Amino acid sequence: MAPAGWRNKLNTLKAAQQQQSEERDRLLGLEAVAVERHREAPSAAKLVDTRKDLIAHVKEIAASGNAEAIIEMEKDFIQNDLERYAKADDKEMTGSLNASLLGVAAIKQQLELVDDPQKYQAIDRGYALPKNRKQGLPLDEARQSFASHRARLGNYVKYRLEEAEKQLVRERIKALGIAEQDYIARQARTLGVALPQSRKTRPGKQRAGQAVRPGSG
Repeated sequence: MAPAGWRNKLNTLKAAQQQQSEERDRLLGLEAVAVERHREAPSAAKLVDTRKDLIAHVKEIAASGNAEAIIEMEKDFIQNDLERYAKADDKEMTGSLNASLLGVAAIKQQLELVDDPQKYQAIDRGYALPKNRKQGLPLDEARQSFASHRARLGNYVKYRLEEAEKQLVRERIKALGIAEQDYIARQARTLGVALPQSRKTRPGKQRAGQAVRPGSG
């Protein structure tokens, strides 16, 4: 049998934990009421409508299939969050957003090179190990950044966000997937690698201002 003093200490701890649990329930209940009132407010409806407009805009840009346009859009989303919502003392948020900007910058840099055989073949040689390649193509900084940024956005969807905000993030993830497929098709064309039909750029999707190289299809 435990000493009386120890039993008293355990009982005191249990009582304190019960009090804390009750206080949490009270506060979470108040938060739930406040959230519901916020959702019912006219300003909340306006916010939902604005996010629906943003979702439509993201879908429109994604439908172009153009990696440059999609990446420029994503950069603007990140920059907006950094400038308007990230607080200077919130190191986690600012760190994540700055990492995202660096990833987008890496993609933009590779997009400037991927259509130039001479320049991109030099990059290709830097990813010679099998672990750094997939379907005969290098998993270069752009491919790595696509993957890491989509994963980062995927984590956002798991947070307690409004449904319209989650949908906006989901559409951004889809758009990034389209941009990556465009990038992969351009990698393959530049390096002369045949990809499965689903990975090839569909006819009529040639980007404006992009010259068609002999043998590029």
